[in-house]
Amino acid sequence: MKNYFYFLVLMLSVPNLASADESSSLLFDGGMGSLIALRDNFFIEYSDQVSDGCLPQPSKMKDKMELALRQNGFSISSEKSFFPNVVKITALGFGTNNYSCAVHVEASLVFFANVAVPYAQEMEDGKTTFAPVTYKFGSTMLTGSKNGMQGRVEETVKEYGDNLYLQISRSKDELAENFPEILEYHTKQNSQNN
Repeated sequence: MKNYFYFLVLMLSVPNLASADESSSLLFDGGMGSLIALRDNFFIEYSDQVSDGCLPQPSKMKDKMELALRQNGFSISSEKSFFPNVVKITALGFGTNNYSCAVHVEASLVFFANVAVPYAQEMEDGKTTFAPVTYKFGSTMLTGSKNGMQGRVEETVKEYGDNLYLQISRSKDELAENFPEILEYHTKQNSQNN
């Protein structure tokens, strides 16, 4: 419950993401990077839609992502929270013949952000709401031998986890440069919660 309250306070204290006044705007000046910069705890889901024995151990995708994120200093939730940061891994593929496979592997981060609803019919103009945001950080098509496909998928997922860490780290650096007050607030909140 403490985490929900912290998240709510953070979202309400962050400037409106779509504000168009003369001051800096997170959405327009910070872009997607400003929305992912402070995310450091994740719940991991995977979807196995691979047939013909091309991915015999699909749960290894989750293991590889968790390992990559933990090695880069992120924490992993065992339960989905109220406003989760969900890393979704999807594998879709099939055997092209008895010896070969084609598998598409994709990874996304899905989280909630406080966004403006300018033309809502149910809400007054200018109100905000929490909406899911999907940030795709990996997508590729793998083809080749059925025997080696499991390992290739696992290695690809690990690379995606490292890539997410790199993108979040770079976004945090940009946030520190352009919106230092947000990082100061985040640091203050973390020190009070510990």
